[in-house]
Amino acid sequence: MQKIWANGRGFTIIELLIVIVIIAILVAITAGTYTGIQTRSRLSKIETDITAVQKLVEAYKARNGTYPITAAVLNPDWVTATAWTDSNCGVGSKRVDWVPGLSSSLPQSTPTSVGVANMPGCYVYTSDGTIYVLSAWNMLADPQTTKLYRRVGFREMNPSPGSQLFYLCNYANINGTISGVYNINNDYYKHSYTVSNITATTCNETPQAGA
Repeated sequence: MQKIWANGRGFTIIELLIVIVIIAILVAITAGTYTGIQTRSRLSKIETDITAVQKLVEAYKARNGTYPITAAVLNPDWVTATAWTDSNCGVGSKRVDWVPGLSSSLPQSTPTSVGVANMPGCYVYTSDGTIYVLSAWNMLADPQTTKLYRRVGFREMNPSPGSQLFYLCNYANINGTISGVYNINNDYYKHSYTVSNITATTCNETPQAGA
């Protein structure tokens, strides 16, 4: 059966190509918009998770007089884990109860290669009972300084077997400076959401030159 086209004629190759190009552009725009929505949704969930756990940590302190303790001493020794990581983390303790005493309501990370060195990050907590650091460590694809930004955190996401995480204050190998040159894409502090009660007397968070 012969098809009847508008105006009694069929489409030319050029017209078909134009239609195909327009469709491709619309698909690309839609895909980009969807990806952007997914990214914003993921970041919003991470931010919500961190602030919710912070409230639980502060409530624990109000009930017990100390913050949930992961280690009596937080100074890094490169052997003992002083921080606890969530069950899906690629390094560290890998615990469902990654904040001691709060096992029933803690979020778990979804391993996604987005952070520094394209390594997945995770939820991390450390405290000696007096000071604490709570972070979505290395979980942001793009560096930022506008939300939950602190220059306190943990070591790099070293995937070596048995690799541990521990507290580090504005540390050179974490803060984006390699061989004396700063690169924002290597700055773990800017690829994370972090909350802490640490003050300037305990940690000098002044960014290095260029950061």
